[in-house]
Amino acid sequence: MAIDHDVRAGADWAVEVLTAAGYRADFSPSSLWEIERFLNAEAPDGRPRSRGLLGKDLDVRVAMLGGYVGEVIRRRVGGTWVRDGDHAALDLPGGARIWPAQQVMHRLATGAGGSLTAYASAAGVDPGPSTPVLQCRCCGAVPAADTKFRAVQSVLIWIGYTRAPGPFCRDCGTAVFRDLQQKMFTFGWYGIFAVAAPIVLLLNWAAMTKVTALAAPAAQPGGAPVRPMDAGRPLLRRPQVIAGILAPIVLLTAFAIHARSTGP
Repeated sequence: MAIDHDVRAGADWAVEVLTAAGYRADFSPSSLWEIERFLNAEAPDGRPRSRGLLGKDLDVRVAMLGGYVGEVIRRRVGGTWVRDGDHAALDLPGGARIWPAQQVMHRLATGAGGSLTAYASAAGVDPGPSTPVLQCRCCGAVPAADTKFRAVQSVLIWIGYTRAPGPFCRDCGTAVFRDLQQKMFTFGWYGIFAVAAPIVLLLNWAAMTKVTALAAPAAQPGGAPVRPMDAGRPLLRRPQVIAGILAPIVLLTAFAIHARSTGP
């Protein structure tokens, strides 16, 4: 079987494992920062955790991670996978030959001294700056979206304002969104500031699109387990929301009937 087929199959396996563990593995140059983060979590002192994802079959898994790193480079600058003794090597268009799996092993042994992002940069691929990983402010899960929700409540001349900043994971964001929307549906229409409620409702729905696009919440790789909030019932299955929608309609209808009956 051709060496390039073996390498790409290994890289695809790495994508599955990394994605399942909560890392971004999409063959983009910036995803190499995720490989660095993975190695920091799975082998913090250069030695794989015994029960971690590198705890067994280390040579095979390093080869697969090397295949991923090499594929990131090859897909940007070109090149050809070749067999060099017992190892897979990548011949670059300019004539240089690199051994990504050996670099992954070097990274394990030396830590930051074997930086994979610097390795890719030397091969002509720019991973960009390292970006912080957003964690849910409520439960610590990843992935999370940097968004915020609000609530405005208005009764006569009183107004109440609630602001809930993120980041939120999918479950916690949904829970906060539903609770704040319920508050507005219940007490948003009965004061002089009621005009603000529809605007805030729409802003919250717009913010919610970032949350619904997230994958299921998971623990930070190598971190403690997380317990996301219970999202609760959907809005239209909450009696308070139904009552909050119907009450203004009933009041306006009653007022219109009264005005008509007492009119000239």
